[in-house]
Amino acid sequence: MQTFPAEDLKYVYSPWHEPVGTVQPGERFTVDTQDCFTGLYRDPANFNPETAAWVEENLNGVTGPISVAGAKPGGAIEIHIESVTVTSPGSLIVSRCQALSPADWWHEEYRGVSLPVADGQIRLRDDWTVPVRPLIGCLATAPGREAILSRREGSYGGNMDCNEITSGATVVLPVETPGAFLYFGDCKAAMGNGEITAAPEVATRIVASATPVPRPGTMNAPRVRSGTQLTTVVSGISLAEACRTAFAELKAWLEDDYGLSSDDAAVLMGIGADCGICQVSNALHTAQCSISLSLLPPRRSPQ
Repeated sequence: MQTFPAEDLKYVYSPWHEPVGTVQPGERFTVDTQDCFTGLYRDPANFNPETAAWVEENLNGVTGPISVAGAKPGGAIEIHIESVTVTSPGSLIVSRCQALSPADWWHEEYRGVSLPVADGQIRLRDDWTVPVRPLIGCLATAPGREAILSRREGSYGGNMDCNEITSGATVVLPVETPGAFLYFGDCKAAMGNGEITAAPEVATRIVASATPVPRPGTMNAPRVRSGTQLTTVVSGISLAEACRTAFAELKAWLEDDYGLSSDDAAVLMGIGADCGICQVSNALHTAQCSISLSLLPPRRSPQ
């Protein structure tokens, strides 16, 4: 099985990068990722104005790009996440949280913290642990004709910080560059929806596979399938608009894959679709809309 180490990290998603390697459709591969601080705060004492300035310019280094044979512009790529294993302590910078608006708390960060992660638990104190729930914060394909900072998010995926992107999930992203060019990074040991304050940033080992598939004509945003639900993920300037668009994207998905009429899909989603927040900490806010597989009729056979 090929392994792609967390070396020569990239800080943009770009069609002009040289791929770190190529995988065949359905081939299992391993990706090692660094934390979003590029390991700089593994020792909390390293947090100071100089290192903070460097991190601000070099946030969310990602491993990649990995080229997928047969992936062509205009298509899509299904990335199955077999497992996400935390391989480092959790690093985070704590805010004083004194500003009247929580939007300003990110500007009040004042000290580093390192949290041990072992045996499926994050240790907050000697007598206090919480479960690990790792997620992949950044998962992207390369855009077609531009380079985009890895800290950004959009129709290509990117810094979505979606809790659904974890072990067992299959993420569907558009392909705009030959080979798709996959990037992985910015993983958390666990994160609450919203990312209002910092979560423990970690290095990980990801086992995944990728398969080119046709892109549905109605697909304009990332899609995520798990064993229990379908989720669409949309980023936008307005969180309200991102929620509404994620709802519309999921409605189109149900109509395509389950043969539902517009009326039936709207009624079903009015009953059981859940809009939620992924993150409101980035330039664009990311929303998701999910529906339980248990509410759906049998999936329509491919034509």
